[in-house]
Amino acid sequence: MRLFTTAICTAIAIGLLAGCAGNTASNGTSPLGLSPQLRTAPISVFDDVAPPRAVSVIHSLMLPGKNTNLPKKGTYVSEFDTSSVLGYDANNKGNQGPICAVQGVAFVNDIGVDGQDNLMVPNPGSASSNTLDIHQGPTMCGKLIGSIPDPYGQPSDATSPNAVTGQIAVGNLVGNASTAGSLSICTLKGGCTVNLTNSAYFHVGGVAMSNAGDCWIDVKTSASGGAELVYYKGCAGNGAVASGFKQTYYGGMDIDKSGNLVIIDDKAEDVYIYSGCAPACTVVGGPFALKGESFWGKLDFANNQFTAVDRTDGLVDVYSYSTKNISFIYSYNSGLSASLLPNGVGVNPRSKQ
Repeated sequence: MRLFTTAICTAIAIGLLAGCAGNTASNGTSPLGLSPQLRTAPISVFDDVAPPRAVSVIHSLMLPGKNTNLPKKGTYVSEFDTSSVLGYDANNKGNQGPICAVQGVAFVNDIGVDGQDNLMVPNPGSASSNTLDIHQGPTMCGKLIGSIPDPYGQPSDATSPNAVTGQIAVGNLVGNASTAGSLSICTLKGGCTVNLTNSAYFHVGGVAMSNAGDCWIDVKTSASGGAELVYYKGCAGNGAVASGFKQTYYGGMDIDKSGNLVIIDDKAEDVYIYSGCAPACTVVGGPFALKGESFWGKLDFANNQFTAVDRTDGLVDVYSYSTKNISFIYSYNSGLSASLLPNGVGVNPRSKQ
C-alpha cells in the first residue's frame, strides 16, 4: 500500500465533453434529516484522509458513435477524483476507450453489479446526502432507477442478489463525523433501516453478500492498520470475527461460484481465497501476487477472469482465475489517469455464486 494525498480540480474529457459545472460534496441536510455538522468530507480507501479537492460534476458526456446499442456485457471502472463511472467493453485487449459513462457522481470508491445485472454506485458526492444510486441493467450504463439516502456514513461498497426488489449490503467506509465505519442493510423501496457495527471496525472495506443472504465485511481495525473479517448470518446481529483470516490489511472482496470468498490484501498486494468463514475460514487458494496496487477486484460470470484496478499505475488489470492460480493476462488504461485515483470495478454480468 502506498499512501497519497492530492489536490486536483478535474473534469473528464473523453470524446466530446458537452458541459460541466463546478460542484463539491455538499454538507447540506439530507432528505432523512441528517444535520450538516455530521457530514464529513469523503475519503479514499487508498489514503484514508480527506485532502482538499474540488470535483466538477458532468451534466452531459457524449461518447460519439458509442452511446447506441450498448452491450449487455462489460466492465465498470470508477475514479475517486472524477465525476463519472466509465463503462468498457468486456474484452478490451485492444485498450479501447470507454463505451459509455454514468454521470453525476463524485468521490466514488467501489461500485457493484447485482445478480440481475443492475449497477450500484455508492455516491458520497451527491448534492444533498450520501446515496446509493441504482442504474438499470443489463445494458451497460442504464438509466437511473433510484437513489437511496444513506444516513449512516460514507457509502463505499455495495452488493446484492437483487438491488431492485431485495436487500442491499452497503459498506460505509467511515461513519458520520469520522466515526468508525459500518454495514448498512438497505432496500430501494424502504431505504437504509438497519446499521450493523462491531468493535473490530475502524474503516470498512470490501462487502460480500451470498445468494442465501449472509454478509461478510473486511475491515481495517485501527488507524495504523490491521485487518479482520466479520461474518453476519442473515446479514443481521452483532457479527462474528472470522478465524483463519490471513490478511494483513483490508481490501475488496467477491464470492466465486463455489461460495469461496476472494479477498485482496491492499498492503501485501495479493489475494487469498477462503471457504467457509462462517465464521471459521479455510484457505483454498493463495496468496496470489497482483501485478500492481489494487484494493478492489471482481470476478466475471464464468469465474475464469478476475479484474482489479491498479491505482498506482492507472491500469485495469485482467487475470485468469481459479483456486489454483490467479495469473495476469492483460491491462488497459484508455480514458484513465493514475492522478485521478482509479478505485472501483464492477463486472457485468457478475459472478452468480
